[in-house]
Amino acid sequence: MQKFHFKLNGLLKVREFREKKLKIELGEILKSINEVEERIIKLNKEIDESYNAFQNLTKSSTTGRMVQFFPYFVDGKREDIKNNESKLYALKKKYEHKIQELRQAKGEVKVIENLKEKKQQEWKKEFDKKLQEELEEFVILGHGKDRNVDGEAS
Repeated sequence: MQKFHFKLNGLLKVREFREKKLKIELGEILKSINEVEERIIKLNKEIDESYNAFQNLTKSSTTGRMVQFFPYFVDGKREDIKNNESKLYALKKKYEHKIQELRQAKGEVKVIENLKEKKQQEWKKEFDKKLQEELEEFVILGHGKDRNVDGEAS
C-alpha cells in the first residue's frame, strides 16, 4: 500500500519556516517597543521627580551651582525622550512592515496547504477507487472458484 506524497512538501516547509521566523522577529520588535515606551515613562517620571527635588532645594539654602544645573538636567532628559520617541516611531513603522510580511507569508503557506489538501483528497479518492476495483476483482475471482463447471454451487 503506497503512502501519499506531496511533491511541494519541501516548499511548504520553507514557507512555514519563514512564517515562524517573521513571528519571532515581530516578537522582538514588540519587545523593543515596550522597552522604549517604558524608558520614556521612566524619563518623564525622572523629570517630575527632579522638579519636586528642585522645589525642595529652593526652599532651603542652596548654592547657585545646583540651581544652574537643573535646566541642563531637564533639557538632557527631554532630549533623551525625543530620541526615544523617534526610535519608537521607527519601531512602530518596522512593526507595521513586518505585519504585512507576515500576512503575505501566511497567505503563501495557506495556498500551499490548500493545494496539499486538494491533492491528498484526489489521491485518497483514486486510492479508494483502486481498492474498490481490487476488491471487486477479488470477489469475482473468488466467487467463480466456488462454482463447478455446470454452473451449480458446490
